[in-house]
Amino acid sequence: MSERRDLEIIAGLVPPGSRVLDLGCGGGELLAHLIKQRACSGYGIEIADANVLQCVQRGVPAIQLKLEEGLALFDDRS
Repeated sequence: MSERRDLEIIAGLVPPGSRVLDLGCGGGELLAHLIKQRACSGYGIEIADANVLQCVQRGVPAIQLKLEEGLALFDDRS
């Protein structure tokens, strides 16, 4: 079990193998957890340099964009 119970609770709501778009992903903790524990795939969108760096260090695919711009890159149900 994770040290962060909140990650476990959220992960319990995400079906295994899901595609996830984590908006405002911060340092990528949630997406990293979902990739590892639930075999999910996906991207994080984040604006802050330091948070994007943390995502990269965790191996989490992240795109540095404002949410309004970042969403335009993804088609519905992609």
